[in-house]
Amino acid sequence: MGTLRITAELIPQEEGGYTVYCPELDIYTQGETEEECLDNLREAAELHLEELGDKAETRQVIRREIEVHAGA
Repeated sequence: MGTLRITAELIPQEEGGYTVYCPELDIYTQGETEEECLDNLREAAELHLEELGDKAETRQVIRREIEVHAGA
C-alpha cells in the first residue's frame, strides 16, 4: 500500500496527557506526551489498515475554521 499521510488532532486532557484523533481513519488513542500520542496513533493506524487489508480506505476530510459567539 505504500505510505499514507493522516491527520493527528491532539487534545490536551485536564488530568494530564493527550487524546489524539485521526479523522481520516476515525480512530482515537492516547498518550502522556505528544510524542507518545503520535507513536500510538501511528501504531493504531498501521494495525487498522493491516486488519482491513485491500478494503482499507480513508475518508476525505475537509477542514474549515468558523467563528461562533460564546456566552452573552
